[in-house]
Amino acid sequence: MFSQEDEDSIPKPQSYEDSPPSEPPKSIHPVSIRLNGGVPNPLSSQLFRKRMIGIYEANVSVTLRLGKYMYAGIGYKNALFSVSNRTKFGNHTKFQTNSAYARIGYDKYHSAKVFSSIYLNSGYMHGFYTSVTNQDTKPHNLNVRTAFIQPNYSINFFAEERMTLGFYFGYNYMLWQFDPDQINMRDTDPDVSKFSTSGNASYWIIGLEMYIGLGKIK
Repeated sequence: MFSQEDEDSIPKPQSYEDSPPSEPPKSIHPVSIRLNGGVPNPLSSQLFRKRMIGIYEANVSVTLRLGKYMYAGIGYKNALFSVSNRTKFGNHTKFQTNSAYARIGYDKYHSAKVFSSIYLNSGYMHGFYTSVTNQDTKPHNLNVRTAFIQPNYSINFFAEERMTLGFYFGYNYMLWQFDPDQINMRDTDPDVSKFSTSGNASYWIIGLEMYIGLGKIK
């Protein structure tokens, strides 16, 4: 039989403020900063998919807790595309985008240290082309402005009590049709006419996500 003194001498497990949670919380942090970064992959229209490639997409959002696990906030996104260098026609045109959006989402805990998030970004994008072929002799308005929606799903793993690292998958749909004549693409790529330009531009994306929680959770 162990005496009371023996029990008192047994080291007790310690919990540290920055350690991952030991059990699923009853609510999410009051405020959170969520960062995403990945590579976009053009999906439609056919020409947008065949002739453009994604370089990167990066975004940051600040969200507020609405319920136990629901949240909403605002964010900023920057992305870069390029005319594909896999074609035999020389073209160095880039397409840079800047977007502001509103976000609403829901976090679901699968265990104390793992949760997934389903969220929707919806906002307005301003894009512009650079290094357009023959722009001096065939000038065009190189700006693109459009609304977009982007549903996303992420899976997150706690690294510390207030921070997670994970992966996300998203689909971005824009109310804009890719126009090859806006960037004089036919001047360097006669194969453009082989592909359809009908349908709004969209892309899918996979990348990394980071979550930083602010404030106390229950």
